[in-house]
Amino acid sequence: MCYHRNSASPLNDLVDIFGRLPVHTRQFVRHLITLPAALPHARNTAGNIVFFGSALSDINVHVHEAAHSLDFLNAYEEKPLCSSAKWISEYNLDSAVPDPYAQVDQPENVAQMTVITTYERNVPGGFFGLNPDASRIFRQYATLDTQQREAGALLVRGGSCTSRLANSDPVRISGLATRMAAKLPDVALPADIDVIPNVDFDTNSTCDFSKIVQRSLSKIKEIHT
Repeated sequence: MCYHRNSASPLNDLVDIFGRLPVHTRQFVRHLITLPAALPHARNTAGNIVFFGSALSDINVHVHEAAHSLDFLNAYEEKPLCSSAKWISEYNLDSAVPDPYAQVDQPENVAQMTVITTYERNVPGGFFGLNPDASRIFRQYATLDTQQREAGALLVRGGSCTSRLANSDPVRISGLATRMAAKLPDVALPADIDVIPNVDFDTNSTCDFSKIVQRSLSKIKEIHT
């Protein structure tokens, strides 16, 4: 975790909100980074999530960005889910996507559907009990829910960490010669933790918090490529 001292929200907010995500979701995130910015937004680069401005205070953004890790780091049987024939087939049978942001492309659609699925699986009453139009996205939801269940209930709270991305190499702080000569710490994962293979990806071009905050189902199902 790397917290900028001029971040828009307190460090405790970051710790508390990210800690509410299911542990099997969190294990696909290596680092959390916060930076000050006028416009709140976020991005995920190879499992490292950067929050800009007040984006770190919205749990939906946490789930959305972690969803990219699950998708692109191959947590599901369909790898990656967003471009799989199974996902596209079920998407084509629905008449809507979750919201206007999900219209950007299929990775953002899967990420927004992950927010809905996480809510459905962990909040009493769920999403489908709140929105009368929810049946319009049911096939996409059912596909994602099946994938997360078969992968070990990735979006359901409970359990313990079973796998992790490898820790980053330790970084020396320049200064005294004794500090520079000190032995670096061992950052290897415990033997009982599986190492998640690294995959290079970056959501910088599509992750826009100003669109994530919209909640209603999109009335026009359109995916822009």
